Amino acid sequence: MKKNIYFFEIEDVLTNQAKLPYRTGLIWSYCLEHKKIKDNFNLDGWYWYRDKVNTIDNIFKKINNPKMVAFSCFVWNWNWNMQMAKKIKKKWPKCIILIGGWQPPISDRSQGFFKKYKYIDIISHGEGEVTVKEVLFELLKKKKDWGKIKGCSMPIKMLNKKNKIKNNIIDHNFKKIDEKYISKPSKYDTYVTEPRPRIDHLALMPSPYLNGLFDKIIKDCPYDLEATIETTRGCPFGCTFCEIGTKYYQKIKTPTIEKVFREIDWLSKNKVIFVYNADSNFGMLPSHLDIASYLIKKKTETGYPEKHRVDWAKIHGDRVIELAKMFYEAKMDKGITIALQSMNQKTLDAVKRKNMDDGKLADFLKKYNDYDLPSYMELILGLPEETTETFVDGICKIMELGQHNYIGIYPLTALPNTPFGDPKYIKKYGLKIINTFPAFSHVDISEQNNFEREKMVVSNRVMTLKDYKDATLWRWLFMFSHYLGYTQYLARFLKSNIGLSYKDFYLNLMKFIKNPNKSKFLNKEYKETSKAIDKVLKCEGPWGRPVNKIRKNFAWDFEEATAINIILNREEYNKDIYKFMSLFGVKKELLNDIINFQDNATIDPTRSYPYVIETKFNLNNVIKFSSKLKKEKQVIFIQGKNYNNNIFDWGKETLWWGRRVAANKAKLEIKNNKKINFDLKNFQPIIFDKR
Repeated sequence: MKKNIYFFEIEDVLTNQAKLPYRTGLIWSYCLEHKKIKDNFNLDGWYWYRDKVNTIDNIFKKINNPKMVAFSCFVWNWNWNMQMAKKIKKKWPKCIILIGGWQPPISDRSQGFFKKYKYIDIISHGEGEVTVKEVLFELLKKKKDWGKIKGCSMPIKMLNKKNKIKNNIIDHNFKKIDEKYISKPSKYDTYVTEPRPRIDHLALMPSPYLNGLFDKIIKDCPYDLEATIETTRGCPFGCTFCEIGTKYYQKIKTPTIEKVFREIDWLSKNKVIFVYNADSNFGMLPSHLDIASYLIKKKTETGYPEKHRVDWAKIHGDRVIELAKMFYEAKMDKGITIALQSMNQKTLDAVKRKNMDDGKLADFLKKYNDYDLPSYMELILGLPEETTETFVDGICKIMELGQHNYIGIYPLTALPNTPFGDPKYIKKYGLKIINTFPAFSHVDISEQNNFEREKMVVSNRVMTLKDYKDATLWRWLFMFSHYLGYTQYLARFLKSNIGLSYKDFYLNLMKFIKNPNKSKFLNKEYKETSKAIDKVLKCEGPWGRPVNKIRKNFAWDFEEATAINIILNREEYNKDIYKFMSLFGVKKELLNDIINFQDNATIDPTRSYPYVIETKFNLNNVIKFSSKLKKEKQVIFIQGKNYNNNIFDWGKETLWWGRRVAANKAKLEIKNNKKINFDLKNFQPIIFDKR
């Protein structure tokens, strides 16, 4: 009779999409290549998403006499997995509980683990395909020798030895550096086996897309599908905040391009909505052009996959531009990501990150603009050696380089198997790490599970916790005002017309907002955002803020909540902006003109498009082309999607889904030489060109 085994690769369902269990799919595909496993084991349950139906209790009821249960663990499912593992071990104490993934401690950090998690039997380190196969082989033996399985940590009790034991000392790079004898081990002391070498022939490894495994599990899935592919495995870089930034993963492994094409065929045939390419440096290899072309070809033919996301290569910038433009024109990607992480050289040194210099960065930004290719930059808040001042300076420097499209600024998760989980590294840079809710927004707070916590870096030796909160408030300011567009044209006008730096503009704006005697609406937004950040840092609330008038208990990003409140309180917001702009000595006629221009430059879901406005000055030319200011009437044709007062849909599509391509900005076009006659019912004033 076959022995029952179970796999768990639990992910949350987001935007009605369930992610296929690629990691466990690879492992089980490899195991099925061996007749001994096919003949003796039955995969009785494979659980890969959690929702109201797939709860711990409901799934537990379906488990029947398990011989082995394997969990793929990450920050977003760790506590859920541990609760399930504990229940299974309690009912079936002889069942082998194996865990892998990026969350369990690697070899050099697994000491003491099994004293806390006594229900776990084996941690699989690194690539898990061969390890799981060997665990299943060992399960079939009467006399088991778990200690010979490479790439594992396990409690001493698994060895059935009570005397002196020789333990392996494995470093962070998965290399054996020493041996140490344990004279009187306890049964929950950690034993580390020999390190497992990486898989050499990735091209020969089986695929769950191609062997029928995924065909079976998608039949009853009620959600749209999200999938993962690997066009390479590994990364030559060593960034300390990334889990593959070790020498173990530095050698690049590749499948055959034919195999990748066949997997893409499967994605297309099965109407996969979104595909994440787990390649850490897409664009590095010449073959990536063929893969991009094939993905686009399949979408053109079938409509699927609809979207593609990848981490771009840190080198070969011209090749990356070509590929990114292809995906953008096919509407498969939202532009090109420039992952800077920080603009502070001391921080880049601390995290072993090398960015292109400012001159090259400016050149590439110009190229992106010349190609009409949206680009956005990514920064991480909380990195070592970053101060609030260097953080603010970095963002303003990016603006000065001409990046006005979008910046993604993300909190720093202290992933346990990076140097951010190493006590020596933590001490060196004076890092403070706390538990928060998972760093997700766009979730229903009332349904958010209370299982998971995320370890976030919230201070370092040069940035206090208070500084971190201040930096998070600066992030809120930059994001809603400049990158969602609500003051961007004001800042760019003053930059072009009087030479005011972006830093001075936003320093003054923050000072104005924090003064309740000057600012009303924005001061209230500042205080509400500050309270929400306090809740995050005390682990009392999610990352984000609800706007209950639009949808109850739905957490928006901090800046998105403010943007929504601007729509709900447009008149109050413009009063604040008028007061603020008056501080720069702008004459009334020009001030009214520029505020009117800015007011119409972002999409408003309560307005009907298209329509026209008339400006008395050549503001469009001053802002976009640094022209000299002059009094010159311009009729501007304004286009945008009509949302018919549906503020939630507008927020979802422009602030959330479309933020990387500045979807919240209206399209402005000068129409001075043409007569325009649009009837606008719900917006005043409307001015006609009568020339």
